Amino acid sequence: MRIISKLFFVSNFVISKITRKQIWKKVRQKIGNIPHLSIDWDDLTDRFIEPVIWVVDHFADSLGKIFVSLVWLLIQFVVGVAYWIGLSFYWNISAELTIALVIFGHWILLNVVFHYYMALITSPGRPSDAEQIPHIKARCKKCQSVKPERTHHCSICKTCILRMDHHCPWLNNCVGHFNHRYFFLFMAYVVLGMIFLFIFGAPVIVHELSISDASEPIGYPVFHNGSHLLPVKQVEEVSPPRSRSLRRAVSVTVAILCAGILAALGALVGWHARLISRGETSIENLTNKDDREAKRREGSAFVNPYDYGSYENWRIFLGLSEGRTWWCVFFPSVHPPRGDGISWCFKNDLTHVSFK
Repeated sequence: MRIISKLFFVSNFVISKITRKQIWKKVRQKIGNIPHLSIDWDDLTDRFIEPVIWVVDHFADSLGKIFVSLVWLLIQFVVGVAYWIGLSFYWNISAELTIALVIFGHWILLNVVFHYYMALITSPGRPSDAEQIPHIKARCKKCQSVKPERTHHCSICKTCILRMDHHCPWLNNCVGHFNHRYFFLFMAYVVLGMIFLFIFGAPVIVHELSISDASEPIGYPVFHNGSHLLPVKQVEEVSPPRSRSLRRAVSVTVAILCAGILAALGALVGWHARLISRGETSIENLTNKDDREAKRREGSAFVNPYDYGSYENWRIFLGLSEGRTWWCVFFPSVHPPRGDGISWCFKNDLTHVSFK
């Protein structure tokens, strides 16, 4: 999990200058232990970070739009291939099975599209005006806005974000208090969709790769379509060699693509699930890690004030309150998260605020 955490933050290190400094501090500590190695870390850091920051500051919005377009294109491509190749394959085996797979697959697709779209258009949350929350005295040094607990400044959005997790280029948006649930469930349903495609797509790929490219069959080979034995010649008349080659290439391409998505998002979903269970955001995971180590050296245990136990942490994250049940997780729902993202309960001071 530590490796996944470091890889994730290296790819998204532009989320805040605080995070970038912490990452470089870790790197400097590790390499600095090597004997007889003298490095001007300030100069090295400036030389490496400044051009990257310049690119991000000038092109982040354009790159984000490109990434968002790629996500929509990937969804359409994978679904289109499933209809083109997979639907006909299973229809020849069993109409009832095909209908069941179509219903289940569209349930996954509905959740993927819904949660991605909501993560795109939902504001992660920004602090209110100082007049509305006069009890908050902290101020952001960059934008001078009120800075409640768990709020961080995003250098790309150029504003403070409530309970900021990170800035996601694939959303062209920050992930914060009000859209974190959409972001996580989008990834979770994509992973479920990839598993679904691997399980029911494997027979399709084996079938596509097993069809001979020979224009003239030798002897009397047959093809079993699930219910009948058909001569290879009959199959070839239906699917010309050129069409078969295209179907085969597309099938392999989708398989490789899905494998990469499953590996990347599967690891990310697992890591975020761990953070949610501990009541942390991605940024807090870095800061709390240092505090845990400091407490460990002191011989005491670190206590996260926002950790209410795994079960309650998930209920808070998923917004399961006011009579809402877990069905809100399995079907699209636009309900807001618990709390306003400004005030937070503490374990030893539950009267501080009541979750809505």
